[in-house]
Amino acid sequence: MIYFYLILYATILLFGANELGIGPNEAKIIFTHPWLSWLFTKLYSLQASELVVRLPVIFVSLVNVALFYRLSQNYLRQKDALFSTILFSLLPAVLGAAVIINKAPFIIFLTLIFLLFFSYENIIFIYAFFLIFVDKAFAILFLSVSLYFFYKKHMPKAWAYLGLFILSIYLYGFDIGGKPKSFFLDTFAVFSAIFSPLLFFYYFYAIYRVLVKERKDLLWFVSATPFLFALLLSFRQKIYLIDFAPFAVIGVIVMVKLFLHSYRVRLPKYRRKFRYALAIVLVMLLLNDMVLLMHGRLLTLLPTSANFVKNYYIGKLLASELLQRGITCIDAQNELALQLRFYGIENCKNYSLSKTKGDDKIVIAKDRIHFATFYVTKRDRKKE
Repeated sequence: MIYFYLILYATILLFGANELGIGPNEAKIIFTHPWLSWLFTKLYSLQASELVVRLPVIFVSLVNVALFYRLSQNYLRQKDALFSTILFSLLPAVLGAAVIINKAPFIIFLTLIFLLFFSYENIIFIYAFFLIFVDKAFAILFLSVSLYFFYKKHMPKAWAYLGLFILSIYLYGFDIGGKPKSFFLDTFAVFSAIFSPLLFFYYFYAIYRVLVKERKDLLWFVSATPFLFALLLSFRQKIYLIDFAPFAVIGVIVMVKLFLHSYRVRLPKYRRKFRYALAIVLVMLLLNDMVLLMHGRLLTLLPTSANFVKNYYIGKLLASELLQRGITCIDAQNELALQLRFYGIENCKNYSLSKTKGDDKIVIAKDRIHFATFYVTKRDRKKE
């Protein structure tokens, strides 16, 4: 059954990846990322296609679904593991991250490998040490494992992983500068979007319930620590959620395990409300996913979603307009310049691009939804 679902999921991802233009963060990763750029630029040199350059992310995301299923089998029955895996793969954050170029699928992949081979303690500690040099996000994984070993009273291991956490903070730093300002509600809202609102409330309940009443295992620490740590930090500063969300979503297993236990301990006549609640949550989740995957075709129905997707269309539409005018290079801002570069518009001083004034006005719109207005000026005209 899992193989059939992987084929279906691959079809969904290919459809979603083919719908969007290249966004500013994607362009930045393609051309400038320290350890991913080489892969995406190789694919870009083969074919400058959104789908082609997104293939590594799609492939890793499919592998993640398979690995998550294998991890779920360690905690749940066979059918429950499949349900947990499907739920994980349909989370808006997981599905969204699987169709755009970003580091989250790679972080999830490396974390799942860590969890699956965690019983090989000496080898996995060496593996964890090398994760320090992959990305700063793994600091929160080391903290989670350290807290788990403190909870289990395995002090040497706890201090060892705490040492990895401190080393990671030392190498990458930890931003606590700026004026203290609460972003708690913003962070809470983003987590709600990551899981979909109704599912997030149950996730929050599951984390809290295990914290106060249930036995806590490694999986709970790996999912709960980033979530609670992010909420704690958000009281003071804005946080970069992509460093926390890849670990938090693994808590789907914790959530499903708690829900199914609560469902099965009740007599059949008392299970009806659980089935109704589950049906409502799943319907809302699927609606969120539909909007996420088909927003480009739903702009006229959901014009408010234009702000969410406009950055994925501006570069492509603007490049098309420039090429129609015979312009193959232009002076643009950094992120937009990288987007235009993907679509064949190089950076040069012959023309300048502005949002305020210029000789030639370009209106960027899709399905009668206005995204942006640009002005192009030929530089040599200013000198005449």
